[in-house]
Amino acid sequence: MEPKWHIAFCNVTITKYAGIRYADYYSSPVNMLEAQLKASEYIEKKFGVGEFIKPYIDSPSIIFSSYLGMPVVYPSENELPYIDSSHPLIAKLEDIEKLSIPDYKTSGLMAERWKAWQYYKSCGYSVRFWTTNGSIITTACEITNNNIFIWLIDAPEKAMKILDFIVSVDKYLENVDKDLCGENPNGYTGDDFSGLLSPEMYKKFAIPFYKKLYEGKKTRFMHSELIRIEHLRIAKEILDITSFHGAEAKNLTPAEMYEIMGHNFWVQVTPQQMKEYTPYQLEEKIKEFANCGAGYVQIYPGRDTPDINMETAINVLQKECKGGPAI
Repeated sequence: MEPKWHIAFCNVTITKYAGIRYADYYSSPVNMLEAQLKASEYIEKKFGVGEFIKPYIDSPSIIFSSYLGMPVVYPSENELPYIDSSHPLIAKLEDIEKLSIPDYKTSGLMAERWKAWQYYKSCGYSVRFWTTNGSIITTACEITNNNIFIWLIDAPEKAMKILDFIVSVDKYLENVDKDLCGENPNGYTGDDFSGLLSPEMYKKFAIPFYKKLYEGKKTRFMHSELIRIEHLRIAKEILDITSFHGAEAKNLTPAEMYEIMGHNFWVQVTPQQMKEYTPYQLEEKIKEFANCGAGYVQIYPGRDTPDINMETAINVLQKECKGGPAI
């Protein structure tokens, strides 16, 4: 197996290389697109990998909860906005009865995404409006101030109505995207907090809702950083996920991922490792990953990644991952 290699550039590195603050980056689609193009040009000149940043509508990870009605905090420092969990959307189980699907053109950060999609389209960029949130348990934690875990034990039938509502909203947005951009054959779930459930609860409370999100999809990509081998085995057996991305995967080894997924999994050099490792340590880590059976080896640079570490990592990826870049 000759693995492919990939670089995960995100809002952290785009703002870094474009020289713009988060607040300004997210303040308008004009700034966002300009920053993405500027960052792509910079890293192409600096590292020769500008193709890994393509124009796309970027939103903070809290967009879905914001859309549902959770208040957002905007730090004065150059930090990402976050959800104000002290004011949960669902403070008690009965609150679920009051919820309805908001207008995506006017509600929360989704309204900003709608403006961005229109702007990108006007500039000639064909980008998707929505590519599935897929964070069922994580979103439930955000809108209930983590009470969902207690409710799934004490009142499972009522608590599952919350999960069902989240899925219905996600499917609604998927249909909006289909109307705007055409069919999307790729299924996705990205649900880190689901790993906090026991395997038995995972099978009962997470899997059925993932199944709804994957329904009719050609590919079924899963990202989850906290699950263990028991969870992954369940996901593979029941959902037949086609690719697994564990990022740091604290509770999974490459050998365990290979046991379940064959070559269809990703391994990642994390932002912390990209910052703290010496060039020699990075080289050895990437060599290890390139020979662990993974289909994809990814580096995830952060704000403080030294240039020498970026250069080293890219050179080793190109040498060790014979499958070439995964763009």
